[in-house]
Amino acid sequence: MSEPQELWEFEAPIEYHDFGRMGYTVVYLPERIKRQLPFDTYPRLRVNADVSGVPVTGAFQPGQGKTYLIVSKAMLRTIGVKLGDNVDVQFTVADQDAVDVPDELRARLRVDKSAAKAWEQLTPGKQRAHCHSIKTAKTQPTIEKRVKAVLHSLKDGD
Repeated sequence: MSEPQELWEFEAPIEYHDFGRMGYTVVYLPERIKRQLPFDTYPRLRVNADVSGVPVTGAFQPGQGKTYLIVSKAMLRTIGVKLGDNVDVQFTVADQDAVDVPDELRARLRVDKSAAKAWEQLTPGKQRAHCHSIKTAKTQPTIEKRVKAVLHSLKDGD
């Protein structure tokens, strides 16, 4: 049985994080908490969070001297907040190597041993990126197309 993770909590306003031609709505991690976490080992620290009652699986990102968690526009609507409003954030540090592989990809990797071997050589971050592509598909044909694309890229060494 694993020991319980420490629960971290803070309140912060929703802010706009300007990132060149792009930007995100975020909450910034207070320095007092940041200093206690392993950002030297994991600059993009994966967490299981709750933002004002809405569960979030993501990572605190470094940028412009601050560390932030992206809060999507859809989440803002769900919570019922806007820029400048405060939210309550609770989080635990997640397993940094965990990858939630979609069932469709997992089934194909069981059958295709060469693709499975190439999959195991990828970093958890690259695996998560492939999985995200599949999980964000809205229709079964798109899921199947993306699974095939992942398998193709694994065989081509991309």
